[in-house]
Amino acid sequence: MAWAVVRASMLQVEHTPPILLLVRPEHKSREVALQILFVWDSAGADEDAIAIQIAEEYSGNADIRSRAIEMARGTWIQREMLDRRIELIAPQWPPRRQPAVDRSIIRLAGYEMTATKTPAKVVIDEAIELAKHYSTENSASFINGVLDALLKEHQSLTGTEASGREGAES
Repeated sequence: MAWAVVRASMLQVEHTPPILLLVRPEHKSREVALQILFVWDSAGADEDAIAIQIAEEYSGNADIRSRAIEMARGTWIQREMLDRRIELIAPQWPPRRQPAVDRSIIRLAGYEMTATKTPAKVVIDEAIELAKHYSTENSASFINGVLDALLKEHQSLTGTEASGREGAES
Protein backbone atom coordinates (compact mmCIF):
# COMPACT_ATOMS: atom_id res chain seq x y z
CA MET A 1 0.00 0.00 0.00
CA ALA A 2 1.42 3.36 -0.92
CA TRP A 3 2.53 5.63 1.91
CA ALA A 4 0.38 8.50 0.63
CA VAL A 5 -2.77 6.35 0.73
CA VAL A 6 -2.10 5.12 4.26
CA ARG A 7 -1.05 8.59 5.36
CA ALA A 8 -4.41 9.99 4.26
CA SER A 9 -6.17 7.55 6.58
CA MET A 10 -4.05 8.34 9.65
CA LEU A 11 -5.62 10.21 12.51
CA GLN A 12 -4.61 13.84 12.27
CA VAL A 13 -4.50 16.37 15.05
CA GLU A 14 -6.33 19.61 14.38
CA HIS A 15 -4.11 22.37 13.05
CA THR A 16 -3.24 24.88 15.71
CA PRO A 17 -1.23 28.06 15.42
CA PRO A 18 2.48 27.44 15.92
CA ILE A 19 3.54 27.56 19.53
CA LEU A 20 6.79 26.61 21.13
CA LEU A 21 6.43 23.14 22.58
CA LEU A 22 9.24 21.43 24.39
CA VAL A 23 8.91 17.77 23.48
CA ARG A 24 11.36 15.35 25.00
CA PRO A 25 13.34 13.39 22.40
CA GLU A 26 12.14 10.08 23.86
CA HIS A 27 8.51 11.14 23.44
CA LYS A 28 9.11 12.30 19.87
CA SER A 29 10.84 8.98 19.11
CA ARG A 30 7.75 7.12 20.34
CA GLU A 31 5.47 9.30 18.22
CA VAL A 32 7.52 8.64 15.10
CA ALA A 33 7.77 4.91 15.90
CA LEU A 34 3.98 4.84 16.30
CA GLN A 35 3.53 6.44 12.87
CA ILE A 36 5.87 3.86 11.32
CA LEU A 37 4.11 0.95 13.04
CA PHE A 38 0.70 2.24 11.98
CA VAL A 39 1.77 2.32 8.33
CA TRP A 40 3.54 -1.06 8.49
CA ASP A 41 0.46 -2.58 10.13
CA SER A 42 -1.83 -1.08 7.49
CA ALA A 43 0.43 -2.31 4.70
CA GLY A 44 1.01 -5.69 6.33
CA ALA A 45 4.77 -5.41 5.80
CA ASP A 46 7.76 -3.59 7.18
CA GLU A 47 9.49 -1.59 4.51
CA ASP A 48 12.65 0.28 5.43
CA ALA A 49 12.09 2.92 2.75
CA ILE A 50 8.70 3.78 4.23
CA ALA A 51 10.15 3.92 7.75
CA ILE A 52 12.88 6.30 6.63
CA GLN A 53 10.42 8.49 4.73
CA ILE A 54 8.08 8.73 7.74
CA ALA A 55 10.93 9.39 10.16
CA GLU A 56 12.32 12.15 7.94
CA GLU A 57 8.89 13.74 7.60
CA TYR A 58 8.14 13.71 11.34
CA SER A 59 11.55 14.64 12.74
CA GLY A 60 14.52 16.71 11.68
CA ASN A 61 16.68 15.13 14.37
CA ALA A 62 18.83 12.17 13.24
CA ASP A 63 18.96 10.64 16.75
CA ILE A 64 15.17 10.73 17.07
CA ARG A 65 14.74 9.20 13.61
CA SER A 66 17.25 6.45 14.37
CA ARG A 67 15.70 5.62 17.74
CA ALA A 68 12.18 5.63 16.27
CA ILE A 69 13.12 3.24 13.48
CA GLU A 70 14.94 0.99 15.97
CA MET A 71 11.89 0.93 18.25
CA ALA A 72 9.52 0.26 15.36
CA ARG A 73 11.76 -2.52 14.02
CA GLY A 74 12.03 -4.21 17.46
CA THR A 75 8.28 -3.94 17.97
CA TRP A 76 7.52 -5.31 14.50
CA ILE A 77 9.82 -8.29 15.03
CA GLN A 78 8.09 -9.11 18.34
CA ARG A 79 4.53 -8.29 17.24
CA GLU A 80 3.29 -11.90 16.90
CA MET A 81 4.55 -12.82 20.38
CA LEU A 82 3.11 -9.60 21.81
CA ASP A 83 -0.23 -10.22 20.05
CA ARG A 84 -0.47 -13.71 21.59
CA ARG A 85 0.18 -12.30 25.06
CA ILE A 86 -2.31 -9.47 24.52
CA GLU A 87 -4.97 -11.90 23.32
CA LEU A 88 -4.57 -13.91 26.54
CA ILE A 89 -4.92 -10.72 28.59
CA ALA A 90 -7.88 -9.29 26.66
CA PRO A 91 -9.56 -12.20 24.84
CA GLN A 92 -12.68 -10.12 24.20
CA TRP A 93 -10.52 -7.53 22.37
CA PRO A 94 -7.74 -9.44 20.59
CA PRO A 95 -5.33 -7.31 18.54
CA ARG A 96 -7.12 -8.11 15.28
CA ARG A 97 -10.28 -6.42 16.68
CA GLN A 98 -8.51 -3.38 18.13
CA PRO A 99 -8.28 -0.12 16.22
CA ALA A 100 -4.96 0.00 14.35
CA VAL A 101 -3.73 2.96 16.39
CA ASP A 102 -4.47 1.24 19.70
CA ARG A 103 -2.87 -1.99 18.49
CA SER A 104 0.28 -0.11 17.48
CA ILE A 105 0.45 1.77 20.79
CA ILE A 106 0.04 -1.43 22.82
CA ARG A 107 2.63 -3.28 20.75
CA LEU A 108 5.12 -0.42 21.02
CA ALA A 109 4.69 -0.14 24.78
CA GLY A 110 4.78 -3.91 25.22
CA TYR A 111 8.06 -4.05 23.35
CA GLU A 112 9.53 -1.15 25.29
CA MET A 113 8.48 -2.58 28.67
CA THR A 114 10.01 -5.98 27.97
CA ALA A 115 13.04 -5.19 25.80
CA THR A 116 14.45 -1.90 27.09
CA LYS A 117 15.55 -0.42 30.40
CA THR A 118 12.88 2.29 30.33
CA PRO A 119 10.88 2.14 33.59
CA ALA A 120 7.49 0.51 33.09
CA LYS A 121 5.68 3.49 34.64
CA VAL A 122 7.24 5.80 32.04
CA VAL A 123 6.30 3.43 29.21
CA ILE A 124 2.68 3.16 30.37
CA ASP A 125 2.35 6.92 30.94
CA GLU A 126 3.74 7.60 27.47
CA ALA A 127 1.38 5.05 25.88
CA ILE A 128 -1.59 6.70 27.59
CA GLU A 129 -0.47 10.11 26.30
CA LEU A 130 -0.13 8.72 22.76
CA ALA A 131 -3.62 7.25 23.03
CA LYS A 132 -5.09 10.54 24.25
CA HIS A 133 -3.45 12.35 21.35
CA TYR A 134 -4.00 9.88 18.49
CA SER A 135 -6.95 7.67 19.40
CA THR A 136 -10.46 7.74 20.84
CA GLU A 137 -11.51 8.98 24.27
CA ASN A 138 -11.96 5.40 25.58
CA SER A 139 -8.65 4.13 24.25
CA ALA A 140 -6.42 5.51 27.00
CA SER A 141 -8.16 3.54 29.76
CA PHE A 142 -8.27 0.36 27.64
CA ILE A 143 -4.57 0.66 26.82
CA ASN A 144 -3.74 1.37 30.46
CA GLY A 145 -5.57 -1.78 31.56
CA VAL A 146 -3.94 -4.00 28.93
CA LEU A 147 -0.46 -2.65 29.65
CA ASP A 148 -0.90 -2.96 33.42
CA ALA A 149 -1.88 -6.62 32.98
CA LEU A 150 1.00 -7.15 30.54
CA LEU A 151 3.41 -5.63 33.07
CA LYS A 152 2.12 -7.87 35.89
CA GLU A 153 2.47 -10.92 33.66
CA HIS A 154 6.00 -9.90 32.69
CA GLN A 155 6.94 -9.31 36.33
CA SER A 156 5.63 -12.72 37.37
CA LEU A 157 7.54 -14.44 34.54
CA THR A 158 10.80 -12.60 35.21
CA GLY A 159 10.57 -12.27 39.00
CA THR A 160 10.90 -8.50 38.82
CA GLU A 161 8.89 -5.77 40.46
CA ALA A 162 7.96 -2.31 39.17
CA SER A 163 10.29 -0.76 41.71
CA GLY A 164 13.13 -2.84 40.30
CA ARG A 165 12.69 -1.18 36.92
CA GLU A 166 13.10 2.37 38.17
CA GLY A 167 15.91 4.42 36.81
CA ALA A 168 16.80 6.79 34.05
CA GLU A 169 14.78 6.55 30.90
CA SER A 170 16.62 5.00 27.99
